[in-house]
Order: sequence, then C-alpha cells, then structure tokens
Amino acid sequence: MSRSRKVTQVQIRTAVFFIRFIGWLQSGDTKRNKPQSELRKAQMLTDYFANKYLAVTENLGQKEIIVETPETIWQFWDNPTGRKTPEIVKSSLQSVDKFKGKFDHKILNNTTYADYSDLPGYVIDKFKCGKIDYMHFSDLLRLNLLKNHGGIWLDATGYMTDFVPTYILDEDFFVFLTGQLTHYPYSFMQNCFIRAKKGSYLCDAWYRMCIAYWKNETEAVDYFQHQLMFKTLVSHQAKAKNLFNQMPQISEDEIQHLVGDNLLKKFDADEWERIKKASFFQKTTYKVPPEADYSGTYFSELKKESV
Repeated sequence: MSRSRKVTQVQIRTAVFFIRFIGWLQSGDTKRNKPQSELRKAQMLTDYFANKYLAVTENLGQKEIIVETPETIWQFWDNPTGRKTPEIVKSSLQSVDKFKGKFDHKILNNTTYADYSDLPGYVIDKFKCGKIDYMHFSDLLRLNLLKNHGGIWLDATGYMTDFVPTYILDEDFFVFLTGQLTHYPYSFMQNCFIRAKKGSYLCDAWYRMCIAYWKNETEAVDYFQHQLMFKTLVSHQAKAKNLFNQMPQISEDEIQHLVGDNLLKKFDADEWERIKKASFFQKTTYKVPPEADYSGTYFSELKKESV
C-alpha cells in the first residue's frame, strides 16, 4: 500500500471517530451546542464520503431517460411480528390510492420487494442480520426501485391531499430541501419524497455511493447519512451540481405541518384548507401513542378524508 493511501485511510478513520464522538456528545448535556456541532459533523461526513465513495460515480454517464407507462408510486411497509399497521399508515396508504392519478401504486414488504429490486447480496445479508436497520435499508431500496423503474417514492407515512404537480412530474429528478421548520437542518434534503425518471443521473450516482458504503462498512455513521451522501454528490461533483442547480429548489416547510405532536392538535378547518393548498402531501408519523384520544384532531380528520 502506498504511503499516500495509508495517510488517507488514517485521515478517514480519524474523521469517523470524531463524527461518532460528536454524536455521543449530542446525547448528553451539550445539546445547547447542537446546531454548531451538527454542522461540523455534516462537513466532516461530506468530506469523508467524498474521499471514500465519490469515485464510484466517476465513469457514470448520462443514460437515456425512460418513462414507463404507467409509472409507479413506490412505498414500503412491513409490520414487525405481532404488530398491526398503525392507523395513520393505513390512512396515508389509502390517500395515495385516492390521488395516484395515472400512476400504479405498489406497496412492498419483506416478501415482495425482491420482485422489483436487484439490491446486492451483501446489502440483503447485512439487512437480514441486523447490521442495516429498516430505515437505512429503505433508503437503499427506494433508490434501487427508482433506478430500475423510475416513478415516485413516497414514505408510507406520506399523506396525500392532491395529485402530484405537473412541474414535479416533468422533472427527471426532484427532492425537497430542508427549510425553516426542520429540526435537523444539517441533513440538507428530505428523502421521504423522490421523483426520478428511469435513467436519472442523480438517482443512479446517489445509489452507487450508498451501496458502495455498505459494501465496505458494517454500521451507519449517522442517522441522515443517506441525505448527506446526496449533499456530497451535488456539492463535490461538477456534473451532479449542475443538474441539481437546474432542479426547482423548494423547501420541505409546507410538507411538515403534521409532523410530531401537530398530528394530535385540535383540527382547524380553515388552517387545514391552507395546508392542503400549499402542498400536495404532508409528512406524518406512525409514532402516535395508542392510548391517545384522536377525536377532534387532525389525525381523526385524515382518517375521514382517506375513505
């Protein structure tokens, strides 16, 4: 091994150590410094990903853009043994059926995702043995499905209130970026909704980086590493940066109104109409207390509207 390569590997290992150390600090009494430490961590991570994984995109060319007929809205939900699908997930899935338009709607689970994906064996093995958790596996699956078929990825907790706007459907690739309402601004972008036509360069390059990571590593370095790999791609590679700059730059603020405790707030009909006019879907959460009283809340209204 060359001296320069040894130095690079030492630098990478040192960066990973400090990234994890910062994460440990954030779990303690230093939360008052969280924004600054998160930004430092994000910078370290993007440098780390650029040094180690950006090279896998070097020889990737622009493929022919293909739009399948019909395209598909992809979702994934799999219940742990002994658990039922949360009501908010049921309502959200039903809302997609209501507003899918000309799209097919496929809800995949652990027994059906392999019918449409070709994730590498090492990804499947690490997922089955728990080295890759459900969240990070879903991150890989969504890009693999869009790379292979194109269409739209929407998290199972995405509640649709209208059809996807044409200006998004016309794009070869589209994601929402972080905004003023996000609790984690260092994450850069939102991956709960991804529009990618088959052949999208940004989708393919992002996917290559993500699976390269899991080929070499056995644990996640950050909760938002999927998003930060995208940030690495569009900030460190000229072609990806150019394509990203052509994409409409829209923040996630208008899809964040029902996240967290807001879902169980008292329903306001006028405010709900304003929310629906501002965006075609809302992020929600399945982490709703089962003993909560839903009556008169936004959650109870969502259940009505999805029928």
